Amino acid sequence: MKIGIVGLGLIGGSLARQIMRNTTHTVLAYDLSDEALKKGALLNAYHEVLDINSPSIDVDILMIATNPRATLSILDSLTPRLKKGAIVFDCAGVKKDIIKKMVELKELYPDVYFVGGHPMAGREFSGVGHSTATLFEKAYIIMTPVDMDDLPAVAVMKEFFSEMKCEGITMSSYEKHDKIIAYTSQLAHIVSSAYIKNPLSQEHVGYSAGSFRDLTRVAKLNPVMWTELFMANKEYLLDAITDLEKHIAEYKEAIQSGDEEHLKELLMVGTEMKESADKKARQK
Repeated sequence: MKIGIVGLGLIGGSLARQIMRNTTHTVLAYDLSDEALKKGALLNAYHEVLDINSPSIDVDILMIATNPRATLSILDSLTPRLKKGAIVFDCAGVKKDIIKKMVELKELYPDVYFVGGHPMAGREFSGVGHSTATLFEKAYIIMTPVDMDDLPAVAVMKEFFSEMKCEGITMSSYEKHDKIIAYTSQLAHIVSSAYIKNPLSQEHVGYSAGSFRDLTRVAKLNPVMWTELFMANKEYLLDAITDLEKHIAEYKEAIQSGDEEHLKELLMVGTEMKESADKKARQK
């Protein structure tokens, strides 16, 4: 197959390199940055540059790996020029606006398949220079199909990601995706960014171990991209922040009042919830 990738950053670059490493598909890549394309070429991330200005775009799968707002614009621009049977797959970290746009385009271009996607892997760095050819190995891929007519495309994408040695596929509605991702990903970045702002973070050397490293890892983020993601999913993210504030207040109250028994109860519940979550993960 011919795989077109628009956006040769960390995600798009890693997808491209992993396709090149694990499959015989032809990879055509495009990025607004000439530097990204040059770095991608040096990293053997693609075979050819994708001509997004061509009257017809001859790819079997078009993968869009850009920020959400850019994804919406690219969908509008490129979909009319795709061939019959082409599959459009996006990688944005929020799905509501993307899927709504795909639904609109499906009405106009019923011969094109649309599958919303979110590869569950990343790093605390950005850009194709930090991409790897193994980023998505053992990673889950979330898929949010647009409608029943697109299920054949889902089957193709499942086989495609199997070739890439991904762990498995999680099927989801865009509502469920956005609600859970607000907690599992977006809230974690908010907490990490807030936590590192304590002035003591600058004096951690010699006083910190794994807990500090783990909690601050994703504080190093792309502010432009994550601002877009947070604002596009603000309702669910605000719910997650409110829930965290409630639990933080419980710990604070127990400590302020000197209530050791209640504090132990709160900590025990947290331990049990973690053990339960880990057990469910092992059963997958």
